[in-house]
Amino acid sequence: MTNGRKTDKRADWIGAACGILLVVLALVTAAVDNAGRSVGVNNAPASAQTLTGTAEGRNGPVTVEVVADSERIYHIKIVDEQETQGPGTSAFQKIPGAIYSAQSLKVDAVSGSTITSEAIKAAVLDALVSGGLDPYRFGGGQVLVETVANRVETGSGIRVLHAADWAAQYPNQYASWMSNEGNRDTVSYVEEHPMIQTLYDGYGFAKYYDSARGHYYTIHDVTNTGRPHALANCFTCKTPDFTVKVNNDGDAAYRLAFEDVLQEINDPISCYNCHANTPGVITVTHSYLTDGVGADFEHIDAANLACGQCHVEYYFDPETKATTLPHDSLASMSPDEILNYYNTLMVDGQPFADFTNPNTGIRQIKVQHPEMETYLGEGGVHRGRFTCADCHMGEATAADGTVYKTHLLTSPLDNDALIENTCARCHKDLRAEVAALQSEIKARTEADGEALKTLHDRLAEAIAAGTYTDAELEAIRALARDAQFYWDFVFVENSDGAHNSALTRQCLEKSEALTKEAMALFK
Repeated sequence: MTNGRKTDKRADWIGAACGILLVVLALVTAAVDNAGRSVGVNNAPASAQTLTGTAEGRNGPVTVEVVADSERIYHIKIVDEQETQGPGTSAFQKIPGAIYSAQSLKVDAVSGSTITSEAIKAAVLDALVSGGLDPYRFGGGQVLVETVANRVETGSGIRVLHAADWAAQYPNQYASWMSNEGNRDTVSYVEEHPMIQTLYDGYGFAKYYDSARGHYYTIHDVTNTGRPHALANCFTCKTPDFTVKVNNDGDAAYRLAFEDVLQEINDPISCYNCHANTPGVITVTHSYLTDGVGADFEHIDAANLACGQCHVEYYFDPETKATTLPHDSLASMSPDEILNYYNTLMVDGQPFADFTNPNTGIRQIKVQHPEMETYLGEGGVHRGRFTCADCHMGEATAADGTVYKTHLLTSPLDNDALIENTCARCHKDLRAEVAALQSEIKARTEADGEALKTLHDRLAEAIAAGTYTDAELEAIRALARDAQFYWDFVFVENSDGAHNSALTRQCLEKSEALTKEAMALFK
């Protein structure tokens, strides 16, 4: 009996010890897990603000609390997150401390936890911006800036050095630029999307609207389009010969006759457009883009600006006919701000319109190709890490071993090396993810376009019936104008959601809501 009692007591002691050990291990594990999630000092000065920021992680939002003023970040705390615990969440222990120590958001992501690392940095940035603090003070520009572009010198009488002039000195770049000739195929959007015959009625795009074939064909396509082009401003973004003419002669060049200027045109988009006459140095040669980003010129990487000279929303000034952008900063590039710009730009007492639909009387805005505004817009998950060139101009190796930046412009989905070496860090199957996203956006855009066509048809019927007052019709027109703007912002943007899925979905949601609101006004 005595021996049994000793055995029982030993077992009880061992059980108690194991229990205590488990508690200690749990506490240590919790301490390790929480280590780094709250870093900084607790005695911030009175000038500091306590700010909250959120960004999307792998499984959901990551929320942080930041104590900072215009000079310093004093404290960072992870408030909430939805990430699955494991190696992928090691960023929570390391990134807040790295940001605090460096007083900068330019810190490396944690290997194996890239998405979470970027979410933490984006959430801290969101917090700083919410408090009106300059994110650039802490290395947290909204977009990646590795190289600042040059501004073109205007009024200098400079002549264009064409692509062939550089062929001997830069044979690899020239040959890759010439290989864009292989992009011959085009499709008719009018045939693929018949509803635009109604939505764009009164404008040339309703009758002739083919997909773009790229830089090599810009002169051929603009001179052979079925749309009228009375003035030379149609050459904007099509050829360096017209770009240099504008730079030498000013806005008067935009008002010249198309056919007269055609005699001076040689190259499609080529070296001068992005480099002036200095290959290797990115120069913004279209001054309307310099105006369109204003003080943010140095806050946008040179490669993005080079592409943004053409892949951007624009309009022709009603008086000067000059190519003009409807924004003057990063913040004013949002679809909401652009729409507000057009709605408050008065022309002959009416809000600006590219055309008026003859059947409905809607003063319509025809959005162009807002790739830059979409990619750099709110919700863009890649804008802080990659430029347009990173994704669309891969590195190539010549026969002699020379590594160079190819000037053959391709989809990143066609670049195996890029996907394997870069994209695969965050995407298990990029091609499948993009295919699913684009399938969703295309289907939704098509459905929303059909809904807008129904709205146009109902409005035309209401006008013909004569049972609505002018005020009632104008209320429907105003909603239809805005609804079509948001839809068009997606329809003409060339990525089908891949550049910025969040912004794309927001535009479609707004178009859908406005269309429903307009339909509800019919008796």
